Formats: sequence, C-alpha cells, structure tokens
Amino acid sequence: MQKIFIFYNESFCIRRSLDAQKIFNYLTKNDYIIVNDPVKADIILFVTCAALNYATDYSLKKIKEFQKYNAELIVAGCLPLIDPDKLKKIFKGKTLPTKNIDNIKDYFPARKVDFNSIEDANQTLIFIDHSKPLNSIKDFLEKLNLIKFFYKRLREYIIKNIFGEYSRFYRWSVTKENLFIIRVSWGCSSNCSYCGIKNAIGPLKSKPLNECLNELKKGLNKGYSEFIINADDIGAYGLDINSNFAELLDKLTSIDADYKISILDLSPRWVIKYINEFEEILKRGKIVRIDIPLQSGNSRVLKLMRRFSDINQIKQFLIRFKKAYPPIILDARLIIGFPSETEKEFIDTLNIIKEINFSSGYLYPFSLKEGTDAEKINPKISNQEIKKRTKNAKKCLRNFGYNFIKVPKEKFYFFEKKIKK
Repeated sequence: MQKIFIFYNESFCIRRSLDAQKIFNYLTKNDYIIVNDPVKADIILFVTCAALNYATDYSLKKIKEFQKYNAELIVAGCLPLIDPDKLKKIFKGKTLPTKNIDNIKDYFPARKVDFNSIEDANQTLIFIDHSKPLNSIKDFLEKLNLIKFFYKRLREYIIKNIFGEYSRFYRWSVTKENLFIIRVSWGCSSNCSYCGIKNAIGPLKSKPLNECLNELKKGLNKGYSEFIINADDIGAYGLDINSNFAELLDKLTSIDADYKISILDLSPRWVIKYINEFEEILKRGKIVRIDIPLQSGNSRVLKLMRRFSDINQIKQFLIRFKKAYPPIILDARLIIGFPSETEKEFIDTLNIIKEINFSSGYLYPFSLKEGTDAEKINPKISNQEIKKRTKNAKKCLRNFGYNFIKVPKEKFYFFEKKIKK
C-alpha cells in the first residue's frame, strides 16, 4: 500500500489549505495511508500557492527539497498554472492544478468514495512535517497535556504582550482553532491587471445556497459560534446560479442562534452593488468583520488595476457600513508601489486608512507576476523606492494611531488601530 505525505503552508492561502484538507479527507476515506514524514512516503503531494512572488519562491524551494526524497512528487495547487515556466525549469513530473482538483482520481482512484462526494472542508489542514526535528519535538510536547497547556499559555502571553490584549491579531492567534470556515464559491469573475490567480482557479462556480446554510447549521450543531465566509471572488456569489451575495448573507444571518460572521476578501465593487441590502443585514449584528481588498486610495491607480475606481463612492459607502453597525471591524488590503504610482498617489492610499478609520489591515509591496497586464504598465517602482514608502507608511500609520509590524517570515506588513481598554 502506497504511503502519501501531504504538505501545505497554511500561512499563505486559506482556500488552498481547505483544498489540502479536502484531499486529506478523500484519501483517508478511501483507505490510503497518510504519513507525517516525507522520508516514509512513496508519494509527496504538495499543494502550492503562487499568488505573490514570495509564495512562488517558497513553493519552488520546497519542490527542490521534496525531490531529494525517495518518493514521487505531485505538484498541486496554483503554481502549475500561475508560473508554469518557472516550475518546468526544475520539475517535469505530475501536476494537479487548482481548477482541475477533481482530477485527483486520476492519481488516486476512488476505492469507496468519489472526490465530488466529499464535503467541502471547514478547517484548514495543519499537518506537521516530522522530518524536521523541532516539529517532532513540538508535536510530542503538545501530546502531553500539562506541557501543551504551558506551551499554549506561554505563546498567548508573548503575543498578548507584543500586540495587546484587545488586538485582533492576538484574538485570532488564540482562537483560530475555534473558527468554522464556509467556502461559498470557487473561481473568479474579475480581471485585475496584476493578478495571475484567475488562470489557476478558473471561472466562477457558486456552491448551492442550501449547502452554505447547511454548513452553517452543521457548525452551530458542533458548538461553533464564530464563522468565516470565504471565496476567491466572494461578492460574485450566485451570479451563475440565479442568486446573489446579498441573498446569501440574508439567509446566513437569519438563523436564530448566537453566532458571529466574518467576511474575507469582499471587493469594493460588490459593496457598491449591494449597499442597500448590506445596510439592513448589518443592523442584525451578525456580521462583525469585513475584510476589503481596497488595493489603492487613488482612482487613477485603481483604473490601471482594473478595480472599481470611484474612490469617493467607496468612502461614502464604507462610512454607511459603519453607521449601519458601529461595532463593525473593517480591514483593508492595500498595495505599495503599483507600476507608475506616484508619491502623491501613495499618500492617497495612506490617507484613506485614516479617513475610513479602518480597524486594521495589510500593506503589500507590489509583486509583479509574469504574464499579467501590469507588466506593460510603466514606469515600474524600484524595490528601493518601495522600501522607502514602506518606511514612510510605518511613520504615518503610527501618527494615525496604528501599530505597524512586518509579519514574521512573510513579505507583507500588518497594521492595527491601537486599542485601549
């Protein structure tokens, strides 16, 4: 019987980690043997991310590492279709792109249960690589309840003292095991000039509304009270099944129970489209956090990005969000150094953080993906200039009342409003 090692870095993309968990469930239900050490594996299945260049670099590095083992490597996820040329330079084996994930049966035939019969995952895959000595030690210690308790308390103490007791980063770190994730669709309907992800994930495919509701009820029955609603292009939900995102939220927030919902990656175009429905739904108090990939605070740059570009309208409607439900947590995702972005346009991006009074967010140094239309936009902003702007952002955000840090081991920066007791 072949032994399979599944690997995914959960810090990159929540959706690919859900894919990894679903693959894990499929293989275990079909009696495949899963091992937690690539040394013991006959097959290594690596679910990759390539949304940003540093994720691609990480994936390529791991592929080189995995090829040293005496096992067949299958490269799954987004890398095979986002950066195919880079992959081909170091790897000639089997691939399983994200949009063709159903083809897993070609490599691992269904013995009992078909892949399409496996329920979508609601937790991300956390799989410890025991080939790393420190991971083995950590896993062993966590199995000892007293030491596990001590380790958890120490970790919480350190994070709380760095970020503060009321920090969202702290709360996420200590409670993420208690989050129930509902993926409502796959694929993307947008065409952003800087993004190569659509090549890997394919067109929009919405999950039936009743399945989304059933997953929420399943989570409630299991005792969960905090839910994350997530998708590649979440606001486009339902356009392919005679429904829409507003209807989905209306149904998800109409259940009589004590629970909270966070929405990840809601593009401004959908905020504008459904603003009237959103206002009424927010008043119910079920939706407590909305993560918005705004990307820029300048209309010209947004047009080049092929994003919704009426920045004044965006500001107006986000303010309406906050009035509809004042405790709402609004997170922003913004890019530093998009091609041709001027210093003034960069300042526009920082100012919108202050104007909207976002609770927190992320700043991403621009990552140029080969083959995207952003390649044709000039002039490019140098890495030196991006570093300079990042330094200025740190200073500005602290003046605006935010903490600002570089996320450890990652290439982006997290900012959060200083929270007072």
